[in-house]
Amino acid sequence: MSEPNVLPSEPRLAAGADSVVIDWPTGDRSRHLYYWLRENCHCPNCTHPDAWERMLDFQAIPLDILPLSIRGDADGLHVEWPSRGLPCDGSFYSWTWLEAHRSEGSARLDRKRRPLAWSTNNLDRSSLSVGYPEAMTSDAGLLALLSHVQMTGVGFVTGMPVEERSVLVLAERIAFIEESHFGRYFRVESKPNAENLAYTPRALLPHNDLGSRRHPPGIQFLHCRVNEATGGESVLVDAIACAEELRRADRAAFELLSTCHVTFSSIADEWHIVNRAKVIDVDEDGDILGTRCHPALLGPVDIEPERQMDFYRAYRKFLAIATSREMQFRFRLAAGECQVFDNHRIMHARSAFDPASGHRLFEGCYVCRDDLVSRLEVLRRRGGDFRAR
Repeated sequence: MSEPNVLPSEPRLAAGADSVVIDWPTGDRSRHLYYWLRENCHCPNCTHPDAWERMLDFQAIPLDILPLSIRGDADGLHVEWPSRGLPCDGSFYSWTWLEAHRSEGSARLDRKRRPLAWSTNNLDRSSLSVGYPEAMTSDAGLLALLSHVQMTGVGFVTGMPVEERSVLVLAERIAFIEESHFGRYFRVESKPNAENLAYTPRALLPHNDLGSRRHPPGIQFLHCRVNEATGGESVLVDAIACAEELRRADRAAFELLSTCHVTFSSIADEWHIVNRAKVIDVDEDGDILGTRCHPALLGPVDIEPERQMDFYRAYRKFLAIATSREMQFRFRLAAGECQVFDNHRIMHARSAFDPASGHRLFEGCYVCRDDLVSRLEVLRRRGGDFRAR
């Protein structure tokens, strides 16, 4: 009778010709090249102990480098290297660090954080809301807000002051303001000689802001200071959910919008911004990251005439999904409330409003998505040492 398979309680090592293979207690296996290990040495000669940046010239490491010794213990992997003109105190890699940096494709996909796609059926505004005092004075409150934005693409702040530029105070609690051709911040209200459709009382279709820019802004803040007009309902749409539905319903349309570059343009007296990009942004794994959708800034579509009708059909299908009732989260912001959303992932819109019925004034600004994620990870660390080894 054969003995049952029993997983080891600690990782096991097997040194090969160019790498070490680790059998993990979970049953997984990973391979780590000696060159890769040498390049990632954390000793003070190779990595700056404060800046935690590589000082080692990895071009000077022989591609066929072999360790002088290699051993594992309860804490991790210990390696001694030949000098070869590169001083080193010896390398130590904790099991935690090695497991977190396994290079196999399946391991990378397991580590990948995927956002939670939503429709109106599974989005609750109250659960995504954080009070202004908590967001401004409490790390826990700010962590909750940023976590909402990362996972669902949107969060809300309630109880904000309604004074001018209050939105900048909230945004700068997270990161530096990301400026655009609209400046550090902008006022959304109906006005004469409007240089943007948002500054009219017209309804706006779901869109991502500033799609004509090579690098559109990352995180958007829209703070309601006054909302006395009839109409002007706010709308949010999850572009990931819409693109997933398009891929399910019409694979050819999805492939076209995720591979074909078209022109987006924004031209006014004071700016002329034109760029080409894809409507749907997909990463190396086929996961949808977001969209660059703005019907008002599209085109003229300058792809081959033979493909134009296919593009228009695909684009209309995507917009039909984005404007469907089940995909549109509709609400009315009150004075002192702010919506915070990922401009790449979330499309926003509004219904028309009657400026004669009352004043409607929103103020907005942007911060860089990278800075928001950075702030979020620092909050999650809760003061722990960032120098993982």
